[in-house]
Amino acid sequence: MNGIRKIAMMLVFSFVFLSMGLVYWQVVNADTMLDNPANRRAVFLEKRITRGGIYDRNGVVLAQTKQNESGKVRQYPHGEMFQPLLGYATVQYGCSGLEATQAENLLGINDPSILRKLQNTFELERQGNDVVLTLDSRLQEVAYQGLKGKRGAVVVLNPRNGEVLALVSQPSFDANEIEKDWELIMNKEGSPLLNHAFSQFPPGSIMKVVTSAALFRAGLDTTDLYNCQGSTVINGQTILEQNEKVHGWVNYDLALAYSCNTYFAEHGIKAGEKSFLRALSAFGFGQKIPFDLYVPISSISEETPVPKTLNLNLFAASTFGQGQVMISPFHIALITAGIANEGEIMVPHLIDRVLDSKQNIIYESKPEVWLTPLDKYEAEKVKSGMILAVDKGTASPGALPGVRIAAKTGSAEPGGSQNTHAWYIAFAPAEDPQIAVAVLVEHGGTGGGAAAPIARAVIEKALEIKEGEK
Repeated sequence: MNGIRKIAMMLVFSFVFLSMGLVYWQVVNADTMLDNPANRRAVFLEKRITRGGIYDRNGVVLAQTKQNESGKVRQYPHGEMFQPLLGYATVQYGCSGLEATQAENLLGINDPSILRKLQNTFELERQGNDVVLTLDSRLQEVAYQGLKGKRGAVVVLNPRNGEVLALVSQPSFDANEIEKDWELIMNKEGSPLLNHAFSQFPPGSIMKVVTSAALFRAGLDTTDLYNCQGSTVINGQTILEQNEKVHGWVNYDLALAYSCNTYFAEHGIKAGEKSFLRALSAFGFGQKIPFDLYVPISSISEETPVPKTLNLNLFAASTFGQGQVMISPFHIALITAGIANEGEIMVPHLIDRVLDSKQNIIYESKPEVWLTPLDKYEAEKVKSGMILAVDKGTASPGALPGVRIAAKTGSAEPGGSQNTHAWYIAFAPAEDPQIAVAVLVEHGGTGGGAAAPIARAVIEKALEIKEGEK
């Protein structure tokens, strides 16, 4: 009899143990299991969970799931305007862009509540969470229309809090047709699935705003005059002005306004290698950018992003954005916003808030500082040169009547016989910046000719919206 009782007790304990294990793995630790790439169950989640919507800051629908006769369909009402930022979500090809990085929010599988864990465990039908972005579809449309038909990117930020107000990449694709046109999209010239805002390019002369910090920190007198002859030779390397233009006598402000290569090369060398490398690190070179999507690390060397020492010729070329310098339009936009924000670069964010199916806020972003590469006085000096660039220099094509704009152009040589990449960075109004913009037109020629008109249109629209809100 005792033997039977022992066997019964063992069976009871075994049952309890197995039950507790089931509860642990399917309720307590369900999210960890779902995150495991070996777990095929995650692939089928969307059969019972309706993916939440994605909205702009004003409630405009950017992506939503609709039910039709054949089942659930992910729809993108604006066609290719927000791609590849939003990405796509399909059973056949998986997810990309925000649809991938925000999948846990959109499917609501990261909710730690017992109710949600029970819903996951027993596979109950339910609605995912909605994601509200910081984007403004009105600015996105202006940037999209300006860049349409070209290759490149437009990034628009609020310099005060790091909100991403617009992010356009061209060429793009229509995510509504992704399954039908997959091969066509994959083979289209210009890589439409690639987000060009996060791709890397040589920055050309917009790099001079970074080099400026090295000059300041080295204690160089920026009021001293320098005689630009159209070229200079450093360590046997000839450095030319664009079109070999002779700028004559310039100080720092005029050198930035006229985009004088020889001034920044010679003064950068005079400031010293250590000062230059410290300035790079202070602006985020060699560092991971804290953002909702992956942004490649900016670098000035093919061997390591920010080396401990630099070859003199590479050093000289790097001061005006050539050599081996590589940076994304997104990072350049952050640098521009930092100058606008009195030297503080805010942590960039695209997710404003996440709402559950009853529209309760379950996450809300808060502004925070990422880097402080300049003090207020130094930021003011860079701004002064950028204002002069619009009033009298290379950035004048971006001017707007009645608005003081601070801007800088760049024409970056990609190598070979290809046209230069056209860059334009700007913020406005200069006295109280509300918007910072970076525009890249790949192989577009000059920044003033190809990129400035796009930035001007975006700034004009942004200030119009601000005025309307008042």
